[in-house]
Amino acid sequence: MRRFEEAIAAHQEARVIFRETGDRYGEGRVLNNLGNTLLLMRRFEEAIAAHREAAARYREADDRHGEGITLDNLGVVLKDVRRFEEAIAAHQEARAIFRETGDRYGEGMALGNLGGALVE
Repeated sequence: MRRFEEAIAAHQEARVIFRETGDRYGEGRVLNNLGNTLLLMRRFEEAIAAHREAAARYREADDRHGEGITLDNLGVVLKDVRRFEEAIAAHQEARAIFRETGDRYGEGMALGNLGGALVE
């Protein structure tokens, strides 16, 4: 519904709850969603920070799949701000994770996004 400020507030509130309860997976998920919302608002540096923190939370939770999704999203934002080398690295890492976990769809998405970054 494009109610971005409300979405950000909800994500931030959920993050506090996940952090208080020690749920690293939930915190990673909400930070990834926050990063996606910030991207839509063109708040790129905040989106990058949210995605990086989300990837760290997924690593703490030992959730490789969530980490791969987040790294692929991070690469999209990095490409949008023309930080191509960083975007390429994020997409390559996401692709490797998806391959490791057997997620062929995710691997295809990461490869498509990697191709877009390489074109730039």
